[in-house]
Amino acid sequence: MKRLFSSIFSLLIVAATLAQNPVQNGLAVIKRKTLESQLTFLSSDVLAGREACSEGAKIAGEYLASLYQQYGLSPAGANKTFYQPVPLNIAHKPHSATISIKNNDEKVLFNFPEDFRSERVVKSFNRNCEVIWAGYGLNDGSISEMDLTSYENKIVIRLKGLPETKYNSRLNKWYKEHDEREWNKIKAQTLKESNAFAVFEFDLNDPHLNKYKNQNKDSEKPHKRSSGIYKKSYYPNPYSRTEPYYYLISKDIIDQLIPEFDEQLKNYLNSLQKGKVKPIVISSDIQLDVNANNQECSCNNIVAKIEGSTYPNEIIVVGGHYDHLGNYDGHIWNGADDNASGAIGTATIAKAFMATGIQPKRTIIFANWTAEERGLHGSSYFANTFDGIENIKYYHNYDMVGRSADPSKPDSIVSFIYTASWDRSIIKAKSIVEEYNLGLRISPKPWDKPTSGSDNAPFARKDIPIIWFHTEGHPQYHMPDDTVEKIDWNKFEAIVKTSFIMLWDLANE
Repeated sequence: MKRLFSSIFSLLIVAATLAQNPVQNGLAVIKRKTLESQLTFLSSDVLAGREACSEGAKIAGEYLASLYQQYGLSPAGANKTFYQPVPLNIAHKPHSATISIKNNDEKVLFNFPEDFRSERVVKSFNRNCEVIWAGYGLNDGSISEMDLTSYENKIVIRLKGLPETKYNSRLNKWYKEHDEREWNKIKAQTLKESNAFAVFEFDLNDPHLNKYKNQNKDSEKPHKRSSGIYKKSYYPNPYSRTEPYYYLISKDIIDQLIPEFDEQLKNYLNSLQKGKVKPIVISSDIQLDVNANNQECSCNNIVAKIEGSTYPNEIIVVGGHYDHLGNYDGHIWNGADDNASGAIGTATIAKAFMATGIQPKRTIIFANWTAEERGLHGSSYFANTFDGIENIKYYHNYDMVGRSADPSKPDSIVSFIYTASWDRSIIKAKSIVEEYNLGLRISPKPWDKPTSGSDNAPFARKDIPIIWFHTEGHPQYHMPDDTVEKIDWNKFEAIVKTSFIMLWDLANE
């Protein structure tokens, strides 16, 4: 009897000890072999690049849903399932598209794709428009190339990229007020606010569109423009146009629109260096004609949750997209790092939460987003339709967390991108790495408004603080050779463990 009592008492001590160490219980299930087997499947050829709305993406989604079910999480999608349908409209290359330009009595017809590119057209239309010059499209108060009261329902002619600046010029001084990313955001926002019908963009570095004409000549050597991301575009369905239709035009078109263009451009750029804007006058009449080629489709976010015990209405969302770039010209974009790593990392954190044996105080939603590569559509749909978005306290993003830049030289560096006002997050992350001896070198990257880059954007736009572990770009980014052999497993495991501990603390503080 004494021996039986002793055995029972020992079991009770073990059970009590386990209950007192929920973090260790969670860490115990984050294992390299499991990460490796799951990520290997998700980035395998059988899923054919997991392009949104494809059969491969459907299988990938079902696989991830099965993991959440296996770990014991509750479904948080539609109709008590793990699936949240995201309705989309795919715009393929148009059946036909033309630009007709009339100068005086002369009428010249230009055709897609020889003379211009216009893949992002989701509706057919026939339209006559006035054309207005916009320079580089910069407008921030200091530099104002566009009078936003003048462009509504017209065509904007805009130069691609950003201007080169001369040392000590007024333009150079103003240009230093923002970095390149901020200027590009200003360009995009200015164009959107112009309410223009279309934008004609001209690339001074590729005036005859040779980059596009030559991109498929050697299909045995794929490059970043070989994937489907440059062959078709995805839009929400129903589609409501919020930005101008986009055209990339050739030198032939701009010469037809603007006589003596080279000389006029030279004068314009010289005046811009001095901080002056003297728009180029355009008097041509233009007619746009497009026969669009569209396809409706639906794909799924995979959504699971753990209900909070004390503060169930306070929510933390953990997400990482699972789609990638598909299968084109005999090449598969496997997307091992981008973003099978983030998808499996998200699911593994959910597994660790369940392994603690303790219900967290706050509700945790785990999500694998669809169609991130085509415009953040999955995460945007969730953020725009979630009932109780104001209850989401934090969003933790997982996108590209599996690599060292050079697979032959593993490193421990990981970027920690976070809402700049949330300094406590970086302090917490660094302390966790040190306390648990996880061996990561965290590079802090505070971001005032992290409203682009990945699935953090839809949440940041709603003023939800975000954190995002990211192992940065590499030569295989958006290339077919982003494969599982290049994953840095030790680093990946350490990032997942750091994330789990951090999220556990946030969920229970």
